[in-house]
Amino acid sequence: MGIQSFVPSSGGGMPGASFIAAIQMTTYNRSWAQVGGPGDYVLVSSKLSNGYAYFIQGGSTQGVPLGNIINLPNGFTNINVVAPKDDYIMLYKVATKTTTTFSNPFANFSSFPSTITSSGNFVLPNNALPLVNVLVAGGGGGSYHHSGGGGGGNVITLTAYQAVGTTSVTIGGASSRGSKAGDTYFGNVYAIGGGGTSGSDNGPGINGGNGGGGANHGNNNYYVGGTGTSQSSSTGLGTAGTPQFGGGYSGGYSHGTGSLGGGGHVGGGGGGAGGAGANRPSNQRYGVLGGAGFPSDISGSTMHYGAGGGGSDHNTNSNGGGSRPDGGSGGVADGSYAHSYSTISYGSGGNSTYNGTNPAQTGAVIVRYYIP
Repeated sequence: MGIQSFVPSSGGGMPGASFIAAIQMTTYNRSWAQVGGPGDYVLVSSKLSNGYAYFIQGGSTQGVPLGNIINLPNGFTNINVVAPKDDYIMLYKVATKTTTTFSNPFANFSSFPSTITSSGNFVLPNNALPLVNVLVAGGGGGSYHHSGGGGGGNVITLTAYQAVGTTSVTIGGASSRGSKAGDTYFGNVYAIGGGGTSGSDNGPGINGGNGGGGANHGNNNYYVGGTGTSQSSSTGLGTAGTPQFGGGYSGGYSHGTGSLGGGGHVGGGGGGAGGAGANRPSNQRYGVLGGAGFPSDISGSTMHYGAGGGGSDHNTNSNGGGSRPDGGSGGVADGSYAHSYSTISYGSGGNSTYNGTNPAQTGAVIVRYYIP
């Protein structure tokens, strides 16, 4: 049967599609010797049944569910169809028009952030668009007093991500020193947790999404920071929702204080989702910054997620976060300024203070959904 123009009846139809031919499923598995040139095609069940089809061209095969449009740049010479017996399957060529993007597509919708800090499920409201923006932050690595800072968790953002009714969520817990923090999951997308500072008083930082700072508690030796882990589409990011990644940075090294005396009691900064932790060279005597956090306004105001914790200096009473003390009781430095501990964003590494430590932050998932 040749291609003919498809004219919808008064009961509806498929405007913009040309009917090619139809087959009857005398068995559930039929091979159809139908030829088609390059273009967009769709196979439709007359009973609106579920099924699957394979378009074959030479040694290449492309599969598609019934009812879904598929682009076939090289055309096809055969179609294999799996569908219920006695159904009729109709083939159409679709006339696809050229379009352009437009700015601020969600600007006229009401939007709401949902912050999830414990494992469970995110349930999309029934009246919301099936497209959401998402931030996923791994847990922060732990620090130790007057020593190295903990590494922040990696951060992933998704834009216009197609959400289902219910999405499973696992929140990565913060770690103590000497261990890596937990990974955070939103469905199959995950962000790796940060590495803590050394589990011993003197030692290298722990590896993680972002590495922990080297710890030099009681000698003049050199200890490297932990290494970070970059993620890709095959290791946590996926390909849907235009993923953006922040992280994979190392913690800063720590070198003893040398001729200035004091025999240690210093540490390097933990790596953050926006940058590496600061190093602690020999003879440097003040607190150092953790790596920058990853900036996002998904919650309604810009916060820095996955910041690295700073390394302190006990001998000069200098907290992690630089030569400027950060609020007396300490906070977590993000490379630009130091938040107070009560307002720090999720996934940040623990901050070392000159005579104590602030614990790392757990990971989180923040979903902003839109209601027309």
